[in-house]
Parts: sequence; C-alpha cells; structure tokens
Amino acid sequence: MANKVVVGCRIGGYPFYSVGIHFVFLHWACGFRKLGWEVGLLEELSLKDLPQSKTLGRDQTLQLCLKEWESVLCRFGFEDHSALFIDGSTTHLEKFLLFAKESRFLLNISGLIRNRSLLSLFKKKVYLDLDPGFTQIWAKGYGCDMNLEGHDLYFSVGLTLKEDNVKVPFTGIKWHPTFPPVCLEWWPKKEGGMEWSTITHWCGYPEVKWAGKTYGNKAAEFDKFIDLPLRYKGRSRFQIASDLQDDHEIRKRFLSKNWDMISSFSIAADFDKYRNFIGQSRGEFSVVKSGYRQSESGWFSDRTVCYLAMGKPAVIQDTGWSKIIPTGEGLFSFNSLDEAIEAINKIEQDYSFHSMKAHHLAETLFDCKKVAWNMVEQLEKYEKKS
Repeated sequence: MANKVVVGCRIGGYPFYSVGIHFVFLHWACGFRKLGWEVGLLEELSLKDLPQSKTLGRDQTLQLCLKEWESVLCRFGFEDHSALFIDGSTTHLEKFLLFAKESRFLLNISGLIRNRSLLSLFKKKVYLDLDPGFTQIWAKGYGCDMNLEGHDLYFSVGLTLKEDNVKVPFTGIKWHPTFPPVCLEWWPKKEGGMEWSTITHWCGYPEVKWAGKTYGNKAAEFDKFIDLPLRYKGRSRFQIASDLQDDHEIRKRFLSKNWDMISSFSIAADFDKYRNFIGQSRGEFSVVKSGYRQSESGWFSDRTVCYLAMGKPAVIQDTGWSKIIPTGEGLFSFNSLDEAIEAINKIEQDYSFHSMKAHHLAETLFDCKKVAWNMVEQLEKYEKKS
C-alpha cells in the first residue's frame, strides 16, 4: 500500500493573482506524488477572513475561492484526497478523515492548518517555515501566534538560518534546512529571450524590527539597484512585473531609469501566462526582502527555481544562500550593483552554457522528488530516535 501524506496549503484563500503562491504548495505535493505517495491537500478557510475585494461581496468572493480551489486541484490532479474546510465543514468529510488518519504525516506549510481537531488526526506533524527570520521575529518580537507548537519536526527554507538572538530571535526550535522544490515537467527548458525579469509583490508585508534593526520588504532593496539599466552596457533589457499601479510614483521613477515596468496581475492570474512570462525571459534578476538579507537566513526563492528549471540563468541578491548553493555557473549571487553587472556580463559571454547549467542546477538540487525525499529521510531519522 502506498504511503500517504497531506499538505497544508492556501489556494482557495488566494483567488486573486496568486499563481506563484499556489506553486509553493503544489511543488511539495508533486514531490511526494513522484515518490509514489498518495497526496491530499488540506486548506482551512474562514468566512470572516475571506480576501478583500472592492467590487465583490462576500458570497461572490466565496464562490471565487471555491472555483480557484477546484480549478487548481483538477488541473494538477489532486482532487481525490483533498479537502477545503470552510469554518470547520467540508464535503466528503468521512473520506478525508480516513485518508488523514492513514497518512504518515501532515506537512503544515507556514503552520496554516490550525484546527486542533484536524491536527489531532495525524500521526506526525511537520512544520515548514517559508519566512526565515520574519517567522521568529513575529513570534518572539511581536507575540504573534505562528502555530509553532505541537509539531514533531521543523523545516525551513532558510538554508543558513541561525537563531542567535542577534540577527534572529531564539525560539528553541531545531530547524532543518530544505531547498524549495520545483516540478521539472511543469517548467520545460526554453532558451532565449531579451529581458532579464522578475515577478514580485513590491512591498509584501510590513517591515518589523528586532535588536535595533529593521527587517523590511523588497522596496528599499530595489531602490539600491535602480540605476542597473543605465549602468549596464549590453543589449538586454530589465523588466519587473509587479503589483504597482500604473500611476504609482515608484513605477514612474523606475521607468525613468529605463526599467520596463509591467503589471503582474494578468501574469499571476493564470498558470500558462505565468510560465510563458518566465519562458520568454532571458533570465531572472531580482533582489530579496531586506529582512532575509538582514537575518542572513539563506532564504532562496521558490520563484527562482522555476526560472532555473526553464534554463533561465539567475542573478539573485545574496541572503547567505551562496554558502550552500553553488554559484558561478547558471546562478550568481550579488551584494552590490557592480557585482550584479559583472554576473550578467559573465552570463552573456556564454549564454547557452549558463542556460544549460541553470537547468542542471534545478535537476540536481531542486527537483521536487529529491527535495521531498530529503524530508522523508529526516522524518525517518527522527522516528528512529523517538
């Protein structure tokens, strides 16, 4: 009989322009499926916490959430064992409860599954932190309930995360590092393109403070590199797809520096458009949230691995990840504008080679089957010790 696993997610709860976020959950689910496991997705949704819309009422928003959930599950083949709980209720309850009880564990991504009755169904519960540095600050600096308690094993995409009570608060949790996974078949190699691009929420969540330092979003980091298109002497252009409105002052400033600024809304609303945007890009150039850089957590982007899988070289601001992930062939880290330009120039000198190396890196390190297997191995070690 195949092993079973349930992946806690947020898909129906992100019905607006959130394809990139959906893949955070779907790539993990795909990884376990490739191991031969039966996989279910689990989501909790509350009517009082539905996403806000200026044009839709609550009932209309709920229908949009349900449509998104059903559409994603159907497209990627996870409908058989999955459940969306709305205020504690779901369809086909008994079927899901049986699957949950037979599962080896719940992968609780970002602690999204909070219902104690649901959590009690699982033999083991594994927590996956997607926001290293922020999660610890929210928990210890601001008293936020990050739902850390009650899990058996803890993973983080912070490859160099260290709780030292200086850069990162001490929670007492042993975090096991994990690469962000990617399903290679969903992102076929496609060489070429003229624009170095990225897709981003410009501000994301609010900045926080810890030990006298500010842990912010991408806005301040992008500003440090605003002169990149003017300084770069090659033929390629630089494009950012973001959630900035057309008349936003920041957008106007970047346009004046020769950035190609486009809206991310249509791109992030549809899988094929999202994939085509990456496929038509030359590579990814991107900064990171300053909080990831400040904490030196080793955070690495789940979006960047999609670029790499498609054979798109990437030039990414360092958070400490370069200590773990090989750089210099297909993937480069940078901390300054000069370093970023030097990296892009190196790639352009032999683009085909770096395109091949980018895809190879995705196959070697980020293949969702390998990443999922690493988690299973860590869990088995834990179970033996217990």
